[in-house]
Amino acid sequence: MELIGRIPLGEQVYDRIAKALLTGQMRPNDRLTIRGLADQLGVSSTPVRDAVKQLTQENVLEHRSPKDVRVPVMSEATYLEILEIRLSLEGLAAEKAAQHATPVQIRELRKLLERNDRAIVRRNWALATEGNQEFHLVLSTLAGMPTLQKVLKGLWLQMGPLVACYYDTEPVGLNRHHYELLQALELRDGTAAREAIEADISSARPAMLDQIAALRARLVVRNVA
Repeated sequence: MELIGRIPLGEQVYDRIAKALLTGQMRPNDRLTIRGLADQLGVSSTPVRDAVKQLTQENVLEHRSPKDVRVPVMSEATYLEILEIRLSLEGLAAEKAAQHATPVQIRELRKLLERNDRAIVRRNWALATEGNQEFHLVLSTLAGMPTLQKVLKGLWLQMGPLVACYYDTEPVGLNRHHYELLQALELRDGTAAREAIEADISSARPAMLDQIAALRARLVVRNVA
């Protein structure tokens, strides 16, 4: 992670840790220390401790003991619950975006997709995962629903490390449904927009469940050892 700048320090620390989680710099079951994070970010322990506390309260990190902070290994039940919520809420965002997005916003969304395509071609998976998350969250902006975006950001923070593991498998056709959604926005077709984002989210379900099974199997082995 890069060294951070100045005020507001606590918010910057939170954002940098969040970005590391979303882009795969932190993986499921990684152990984190306050001092280690502070050294990486070039700050004192206090803002890092506050950020870790907030992320723990948001179920993004977990305290296994007073000195053992981990990136959680998501359970299948938690994933399926988040999946169901995302299908509903991101479907709503896509449908409303088709009604409210301006031509300029739609063009910017196309540019974002094209940048993500280039990241995928270069096999820059950290940039690709970040671009994917940005694409999904910007739909709430296009829909004019900032409160919804805040809710979705929390879900994406929990999902980030798992999504990064999924991208490690180099899945094909990552942006196919995104372009279908883009076309639906251009046509002002809310139903098609909802169907496209739901198809995109659902398409990763089998592979994500495989990732969870593999991660939790390794966790059991380590605990036994």
